[in-house]
Amino acid sequence: MDENIPVVVLLDKMSASASEVTAGALQDLDRAVLMGQRSYGKGLVQNMKDIGYNAKVKITTAKYYIPSGRCIQAVRYRNGEPVDIPESERAQFKTRNGRTVLDGGGVKPDVLLPHDTASGVVKALLQQHIIFDFATQYTLKHPSIDSIELFSFADWDDFSRFVQEKNFVYESASEKKIKELRAIATSENYPLGADIEMMENKIRSEKKNEMAKSKARILHEIEQEIVGRYYFQRGKVRKNLKNDPEVEEAVKLLNDSGRYKAILSGNS
Repeated sequence: MDENIPVVVLLDKMSASASEVTAGALQDLDRAVLMGQRSYGKGLVQNMKDIGYNAKVKITTAKYYIPSGRCIQAVRYRNGEPVDIPESERAQFKTRNGRTVLDGGGVKPDVLLPHDTASGVVKALLQQHIIFDFATQYTLKHPSIDSIELFSFADWDDFSRFVQEKNFVYESASEKKIKELRAIATSENYPLGADIEMMENKIRSEKKNEMAKSKARILHEIEQEIVGRYYFQRGKVRKNLKNDPEVEEAVKLLNDSGRYKAILSGNS
């Protein structure tokens, strides 16, 4: 066992149960820096009981408590999902080094990172299978590719032409809200037609450059899809780790011993 090697644990809202209990224990003992987003908040022990007629009931029999004495179980739910509890309403506990940590609602990372998810034009390209179809075309033309770590896709112009040929169109969230505003203004007899049209023109102008602004993320999604055709799911995972911005942030922290120690001492 190595008790000194620096450790960074990545977690997000899908980290639940055993994974967040482990992460929370490492945080309480100041043995690792947690990075990412707040975890799910499942700190219960549950057992199944057979009640006959081919049916079972799940019974909560205990709670997990981690070294500081806190329980990470979320205590408020809405539609089956945990509801964020204000920090002012959560009990305070101390880590081994005296850092303040809170109970309830999962484990809060020491270093918060924005949740990296596809949105806007990237989400539309994925939902309309544009990137999927492009990867299919690419695969038909290329019998093989470089190794997972070496492969990169850089033919942006080729992809742009493919998108145009597909007559790709999408409605942004802003456009949907503007459409709702127009309908409400019309029903309430507010003369906002000219103002709404001005906003629509501004949004259309901005949308022309949206693909270029999202180029890095789109290339990442293309590489993921292409690699998956040759190296399957394992290959996609390996490629994603190479391009993952959170992994990059973790590596930066591991290489910055001063910052790493400051976080664990509570002086960051």
